[in-house]
Amino acid sequence: MNKGYLIAHVTVSDPDAYAEYARAAGEAMQEFNPKIVAWSGQYANLEGEAHERHVVFEFSSFDEARRFYESPAYQAARLLRAGAAHGTFVLVEGASL
Repeated sequence: MNKGYLIAHVTVSDPDAYAEYARAAGEAMQEFNPKIVAWSGQYANLEGEAHERHVVFEFSSFDEARRFYESPAYQAARLLRAGAAHGTFVLVEGASL
């Protein structure tokens, strides 16, 4: 089974409110135990809308990544992000090599 990846590109407008979201999202993730593949650091925006933060989480499968995103705990955390940040969140299935 291929891995699943949650990729987020985010620009924060309210750091205090975003910190509450990040705490709640981190708690929601504990059940799913994703691996952090990339977290901010150096980046180059080559095309499209630019964001200041980037993160890639690896899950055991695409379905597991979707289960996390759709989980009640993450959806509650997601509400905390509204108005604190904007961005793009994408689920991607890993390649079979």
